[in-house]
Amino acid sequence: MKVAIMIGMCYTFQFVVMPYHRIGKKYLYWTSLAGLLLLTFLLQISLIKLVIIDLPASATKTNFEFGTLALSNISSFILLFSTFLAFYYFVDIYDQQKEIKQLEHYKTQKIALESSFLKTQINPHFLFNTLNNIYALSLKKSEQTKVIIERLESLLHYMLYECKADLVPLANEFKFTESYISLEKLRHKEDRCSIDVRITGDPQHHMIAPLLLVNFLENAFKHGTKSSFGKSWIAMDIVIKANSMHFKLQNSKPFEAVGQAIIEYKGGIGLKNVKRRLEILYPRRHTLKLTNAKDRFEVDLFINF
Repeated sequence: MKVAIMIGMCYTFQFVVMPYHRIGKKYLYWTSLAGLLLLTFLLQISLIKLVIIDLPASATKTNFEFGTLALSNISSFILLFSTFLAFYYFVDIYDQQKEIKQLEHYKTQKIALESSFLKTQINPHFLFNTLNNIYALSLKKSEQTKVIIERLESLLHYMLYECKADLVPLANEFKFTESYISLEKLRHKEDRCSIDVRITGDPQHHMIAPLLLVNFLENAFKHGTKSSFGKSWIAMDIVIKANSMHFKLQNSKPFEAVGQAIIEYKGGIGLKNVKRRLEILYPRRHTLKLTNAKDRFEVDLFINF
């Protein structure tokens, strides 16, 4: 009889009382829990008393008053209910942990897919800009067109075959950026644009997300060398330490860009993508500062490996 009553109480607790706790209605939860316990206990004692009245032993001197029965059964009732409650909460916590792990797994998958999508957007963006450069030189019937196509082939090989991993050797990424700068140097005369590159430290034994720096370079060449007003310049300074890298890139601003809104000057899809990739790949391990000064645009990036 006790078992049947406890089973009924357990089902009532799970499907009637517990939902109040899950939806945050604490007052209703505790009120209904107290009511369920009291009702179950009173029902149990009442049924026991009704059964005992019909027993021959009821004629003896044993005290079968309601209060006496309640006191004699309350300890076993509390023990049984406490055991059930502890077991139920253990199962509930276990299920919640499984849901949390599943949500974390989905979140990790979403971030990985988003990062992969952003990386695939970089390739067409870079290719589009480079093809524009080749087209401009072909219109001039420049002899450098063939050289640029050969350089582009090596760059595309790196982008298509060596950048599939989440991380690539830092030295390889520097080779890629150097090749890109060489490609741009073919397009810009030295007397019209000076390009200064300084790398301090050893890039060996460090890994970095692929195609992370080229977007900044694209933006620098796009905005810093397009004007015919005076000589333009680009300066890239990289300092590599044991567990970090400091990347600083500056470019001159065309005269017509002076006073231009910083949001407009920060670039289009390229810089937006790289900022989002940094947030995904280096959360709380990077700082990025973009400065739109009167005479220059500056990128200051610090990454902890």
